[in-house]
Amino acid sequence: MARKKRQAKKQMKLKINGEEQSLKEDEVFIKDWSKAKEETAAAEDQLRGDDFEWVLPEKDSKEVPEFKKTTGKEGTSHQKKPGSKMSLAPFVPKKLAKNKAGLLVSAALAVAIGLGFGLFVLKLVENPESGTALTDATPGVTADTGAGQAGSVSATMPDLTAAVVQGGVFSTEEAAESTSSQLASQGVPTVSMNVDDQQFLFVGIADNVTSAKAWADDYEAKGIDVYTKEFSVPEQQIKVDSQADANWIKEAPAVFGALAKAAAGAQATGQVDEQSLQTAETVIAQFKGQEIQQQAGIDMRDQLDDAYQQLSAFSASGDRESLTKAQQSLLNFLKVYYTAAHESSV
Repeated sequence: MARKKRQAKKQMKLKINGEEQSLKEDEVFIKDWSKAKEETAAAEDQLRGDDFEWVLPEKDSKEVPEFKKTTGKEGTSHQKKPGSKMSLAPFVPKKLAKNKAGLLVSAALAVAIGLGFGLFVLKLVENPESGTALTDATPGVTADTGAGQAGSVSATMPDLTAAVVQGGVFSTEEAAESTSSQLASQGVPTVSMNVDDQQFLFVGIADNVTSAKAWADDYEAKGIDVYTKEFSVPEQQIKVDSQADANWIKEAPAVFGALAKAAAGAQATGQVDEQSLQTAETVIAQFKGQEIQQQAGIDMRDQLDDAYQQLSAFSASGDRESLTKAQQSLLNFLKVYYTAAHESSV
């Protein structure tokens, strides 16, 4: 019985992955660490006994010298001391410092050469004949001056309204000119005007639509198809050549109205309104003595003066041809005024 107990004590049980396994005492191996130490020591003795040659690279490069702070003189440092001003003397070459006189001479020569070149350029831009400097010929814009340069004076073109006898509207200038030539061969005054990209053909002018209708009746009696209407030129701001031009532009519509009234009366009654002729004559004479520079202003004055002369001739002789010529001059004035208002507006 005692023997069985001793045998039981010699058995050990292990549980591996949920299964119990028994080990007997004689199956347990104990590692002899003292023997392992002896084997390790023998390996070290063998390594110490082996010969191994170490190959080291030869020194080909020179040693890098140690960098030290530089000094101007022995014991003197270039570092800025607290409270002292920075001086460039240690960094400036001695030869440059000694050559101060040469530097001053070079600077003086540079200034002299610059001044000489400037005077030379100034002489080039002067007029060699008159000795005056050349200036920009483009005129400046000076408002309301009497003797301004071209296009320097701002002027107001008053609105103009007239009753016209119209002979037709055409899509091309050629068609309008063809009809105009046919009417002119019959003794009819005509003018073709480009209005809103259409060619308007006018054959008569009066101061109001009623007077224009009396003129239109005469044309229809000759087989000429016409109609009457009002034609207006709105007020415009334009640029003119002088104050004389501006003053004339302001007065011209009133002169045109007086002559149109005189022409309409002559057409209807055979008599010229002398008061209207006198008003027109006074204003035209006033501006004949002034130097109007702009071509549009000159053309307006010439057309109104010719209309006045033809109406005066009709008043004296009753010649219908003079009345027709007066109408032609009034139509020409209307075209010049309308063109100037649209091409010279600002």
